Amino acid sequence: MEGHDSRAVLYVRISDDQDGLAKGVDRQEADCRAFANAEGWQVARVYRENDTSAFKQRTVQLPTGEKVRRVIRPKFREMLQFLADKGADVMVVYDLDRAVRDPRDLEDLIDSKVIYGFQVKSTTGSLRLDSDSDIAMARVLVAMANKSSADTARRVQRAARQRAEDGLWHGGPAPFGYQLVDKIPVIDPVRAAMVAGAVDRVLSGESVYAIACDWNERGLTTRSGSRWNIQNLQRLLKNPALAGRAAYRPMRPDGSRTKVPVLVSAAVWPAIVEPAKWDRMIEAFGARADARKFNSQGQKRVHPFSGLVRCGACGTRMVRQGPKYVCLHFERGICGRGILAGEVEGIVEAAVLSAFEGDEINSRLSNRIEAGDELALFQAQLAEDRSALSRLDDDYYDNLVDRSTWLRQRQRLADRVEQIQRQMRQAVTSNRTAEIDIR
Repeated sequence: MEGHDSRAVLYVRISDDQDGLAKGVDRQEADCRAFANAEGWQVARVYRENDTSAFKQRTVQLPTGEKVRRVIRPKFREMLQFLADKGADVMVVYDLDRAVRDPRDLEDLIDSKVIYGFQVKSTTGSLRLDSDSDIAMARVLVAMANKSSADTARRVQRAARQRAEDGLWHGGPAPFGYQLVDKIPVIDPVRAAMVAGAVDRVLSGESVYAIACDWNERGLTTRSGSRWNIQNLQRLLKNPALAGRAAYRPMRPDGSRTKVPVLVSAAVWPAIVEPAKWDRMIEAFGARADARKFNSQGQKRVHPFSGLVRCGACGTRMVRQGPKYVCLHFERGICGRGILAGEVEGIVEAAVLSAFEGDEINSRLSNRIEAGDELALFQAQLAEDRSALSRLDDDYYDNLVDRSTWLRQRQRLADRVEQIQRQMRQAVTSNRTAEIDIR
């Protein structure tokens, strides 16, 4: 099959291209072309997978409904199909680990070669599948490369955790509102003002959708030049880095990160939003999510004081928006008055009770104190569960527990953390003091 009339397909891949310039795959392609030209082969097609891992697996669902773990490399699969369709006679790669680092991918490549009869060559000579000895050696080398990748991933995760513990930036681009200087986020005054204003607007009861529309109308874009939407704006606002906090969310075996950080510490960079204010915003997001969930069950939400509460600044009616009652003439810079809904309802309730029996008020104040004690218990349990998550991760990374035990225990603890957080939000929402926060 080999000869001057043979057609070659080139496959080039690099796992991490942080600058996005694709220089690594360009160098590989140049070397593979030189190799093919020296052999007298015509290059029929080039398959490039830049910034694509050959090790990381994801959980996918097969057409049968079965869930399996697979390395996702679309171009690699397209190339195998191209070779199966007799589009080329030879597959050329730079090196063994550029082609495969997962044993299952190697077996698929071996099967395709045996069935369709194409040749497999590498410029370094590390990948040969011409004999049983070559195949056996390739299997050993891929198993070793896979183990090396797993060890590297574990060390990277541990280093990321240590950086979070030290309050250092985890790497990558800085969040919107910051810019990197010597690998440390510093405040970008213009964008930081936008972020701080958005947080205030959320706390005033404005929706994320309305804020995104406003930014788009003003021609404001994300760092990549994209339009704002609910998803990317809410993801930005929920980033604890805005509050000057370094957070660590470990990678699960399925390739996703945990929803709840297992470690949060004070960061070395300045905060755009005061931590207490950021916490109130997160509570507001949680309350909105709970309200949507309640309403999705076919229940009608009723806000009893909408239209009855009047704005103290202009006398206009106020309506319930999120966690507040907001003036109908609410416009930034004109009438920005809002009153926390829980506090309005508390005052009305206290006034009604006082009309019947003064002792009832004292009873309710006692209940609030008891609710504060309950909140403290929730916080203690939450801290204990997060500490248990941290210890469990350390045990897994140090090979003291197997993967199945780690997954089972981690899911149990993560579910309990989410449940406690929901209970805390409910306690905070239903047991506010009677101090009015007017903005």
